[in-house]
Amino acid sequence: MANAQASPRKMPKLDTTADTNGDSQDILEEIDSIQTQLDSLNDQASDEILKVEQKYNQMRKPHYNKRSALIGKIPDFWLNTFMNHPQIAALLDEADEEVLRYMTQLNVEETEDIRSGYKIIFEFKTNPFFENTQLVKEFTMSESGDMGTTETKINWKAGMALTEKNGDKGKGKVGGKRDRDDPPSFFSWFEDNSMGGDEVGEVIKDDIWANPMQYYLDLDEEEDLEDDPEDEPEDEEEGDEGAEDGAADEEEEE
Repeated sequence: MANAQASPRKMPKLDTTADTNGDSQDILEEIDSIQTQLDSLNDQASDEILKVEQKYNQMRKPHYNKRSALIGKIPDFWLNTFMNHPQIAALLDEADEEVLRYMTQLNVEETEDIRSGYKIIFEFKTNPFFENTQLVKEFTMSESGDMGTTETKINWKAGMALTEKNGDKGKGKVGGKRDRDDPPSFFSWFEDNSMGGDEVGEVIKDDIWANPMQYYLDLDEEEDLEDDPEDEPEDEEEGDEGAEDGAADEEEEE
């Protein structure tokens, strides 16, 4: 998608009475002309990068399909992946986790031009919570640069709406209405943007979808544990202190 070439900016006239050479205005206009050419090259580069992204998006699709087919064979894959992601896990409660046990696939589809938006698709097997087999949230960029969304309406089964609240205080339970003091259900994200909107979508698209295995296996935590050397110096220090105490005891006995 080619962008229109940037039009030259109008340079303000300068007071050159103090300029002994009298050519400052000419120099600035020449600099501005060069900058206009650079802006045009940047626009061309952006278009070329977009074409490359579109090409590789198409090349990635069969790999995503193969990955999804394999993931579908692992029970609770997406539940564990979401629970191990620090930002998404903070939005989940026990009831949300029960729903996610029925989640079979996650897909992210970008628009053909990439720039104008994307959609996130959650797929579910038959479950006791809602009738939907798919929940979709679509992000669309307007010409003004504002991000708008459209969401699937969740058809909750009777008494199972996790996004509803009542005035009775008490501990929330699966299938029951949520207290006013309870944080909103993760599935409220499909109904409005009160839970972060674009931010949650970007985390799912750019982080989880890009490499779900690292969160399913919780690799970051394992690496932190392997790299943590805090215990080793303490053991060495205790060993040194023990050796010193033993030597002191032997000297006293002699």
